Amino acid sequence: MASRGRLFLELIRFTSRVLSNPSGVVTLWKTATGGKVVGCLPSNPVPELLHAADLLPVGLDSMEDLRLLSGEIDAWLIGSNTFPSPVPEASAPHFSFPEPMPGSLEEALDRVEGLAEWAGAVSGSPPSEGKLWKSIQAYEKRRSLLDLLAERCAREPAFLPPEERSDIVRAGIFLPPEAHSRLLSPILGIEVELGIFPGEGEWGDPLIVLAKRLMKT
Repeated sequence: MASRGRLFLELIRFTSRVLSNPSGVVTLWKTATGGKVVGCLPSNPVPELLHAADLLPVGLDSMEDLRLLSGEIDAWLIGSNTFPSPVPEASAPHFSFPEPMPGSLEEALDRVEGLAEWAGAVSGSPPSEGKLWKSIQAYEKRRSLLDLLAERCAREPAFLPPEERSDIVRAGIFLPPEAHSRLLSPILGIEVELGIFPGEGEWGDPLIVLAKRLMKT
């Protein structure tokens, strides 16, 4: 196994703490930011829309995830094949986001616009173009780091035991993308800079960017 420094080991221990007490991590985030948490059933294909509204999207892929965050979810994003039924805490705000791929860009844009409007109503902080671009960048950086982690582990099997790699990836369920990237970067020993997105209006509408991606999911 590759040599591990103190920082590396501290990051692995931090990952273990996140997974052993995700409710505590989410509570700390809510206390620090005053934000709300959206439980996504299943995982949200466009989390940037929630993040840009100062919400924390948490993709719940199992009943165990749901149990671990009992009482911490403020609103729900639900798909057509959602578990469980009915939606937990049905009195909380919820938004139905159909899972089948939209048939056209217009349909996809309607979906992301509706979700963005709902997210702003839940948080009281509507996602502006500038905040959407920042969120797109934050999630793209995390996706790039996860790809690099997968490539490194495939190239160097001794770099991380499979269970540690799985834990590092899974910790991202309960962390905002910036925090997960701050965990991934030093583990990989790199810092990924993807460039700065331009100001509002210079690249058009970020909702169209997300709508186009939704059509590919």
